[in-house]
Amino acid sequence: MRMKLVPGNSAGTVTAFYLASFGKRHDEIDFELLGNVPGQPYIIHTNIFTQGRGKREQQFRVWFNPSKDFHNYTIFWNPFQVV
Repeated sequence: MRMKLVPGNSAGTVTAFYLASFGKRHDEIDFELLGNVPGQPYIIHTNIFTQGRGKREQQFRVWFNPSKDFHNYTIFWNPFQVV
């Protein structure tokens, strides 16, 4: 996927991409670029739901400015792992 964060003061915005199945016990992979205040680090937030259960959230500080240009992000998954 190609995504670009809103430039400038983007606090309160979320640029997101997600994959989801249907049903009560759904599976879902969330990938979110969190908005921020200029001068603060940029954060990618992820979460995974399997059979309707989440609580697998992680946050990563990135070394680049995701608002400067579109960047490619890739999710690899199989029945045993998500990378």
